[in-house]
Amino acid sequence: MQLLRKNLNQKTGYMKYKIISRLLPYLSITVLIACKKNAGISDTPVTGTTAGTVTGKVTDTKNLPVQDALITIEHTVWYNSYLFTVSNIEGKYEVSLPGLPEGDWTAKAQCTKTAYGQTYTFDLEPDNTGAFNRATGAIRNFKWKLSGARPGGTGYYGAHVDLYPFGTDVDMTKIKLSFIPFPGETTLVDGTTASSFERPVENIAGTFMAKDVPIGMYTIKIIYAGRKLLLNNRHSDDSNEDTKTVIFGKNGYLGETEYNIEFYVTE
Repeated sequence: MQLLRKNLNQKTGYMKYKIISRLLPYLSITVLIACKKNAGISDTPVTGTTAGTVTGKVTDTKNLPVQDALITIEHTVWYNSYLFTVSNIEGKYEVSLPGLPEGDWTAKAQCTKTAYGQTYTFDLEPDNTGAFNRATGAIRNFKWKLSGARPGGTGYYGAHVDLYPFGTDVDMTKIKLSFIPFPGETTLVDGTTASSFERPVENIAGTFMAKDVPIGMYTIKIIYAGRKLLLNNRHSDDSNEDTKTVIFGKNGYLGETEYNIEFYVTE
């Protein structure tokens, strides 16, 4: 009987304390709003914790505030227990933590951006990935980054170019890709200035790729000593060419915020 009562209490607690913030009716709108950067507003991060609240600020790589980023506060134990809010014009947000369920919470942030005919969702980098609770409150600031390693060795913020040999026996790991901003597209997806760079091709779990590329629109060319190699878009009726346009999208099995483009390598 005592075990039955415990199970009933657990189920009742689950139904009673399924936490969704009062901002949930606006969630569908929030997810579709592109990140907005606001120049001329203070870039000072949020500091100083307050019991019962989570506060923070969202900025880009130039420390400009990012508006309309979606902040999600998730309970570490209770299933489907979330709080939602969005960053304001100053990039700031604040969420009140409920008294129940007790325990720890974590925070994450995302934003969306439409560019080059695609809609991209970006995970934002937290300044602290640790859990927190109502008793202490917390500060979690976030930064919108287009490249760099994600916390905990979970990949990179940038996209990747995947290469597949087709009719060639070259050592794929000796290839480099040259990226040049596409004519007329002088900025990256976040509005920062695009620049030319090179990336080595690596064998990542059986796929040859140039990884951690900031999302923008590029023309690329293969660099390989002693031989001329050509590229062919794997997902279009394409021709073999030494230079190709790169627009990142979803090809193959990718995570929610992961983007790529795939080419055959030929001679």
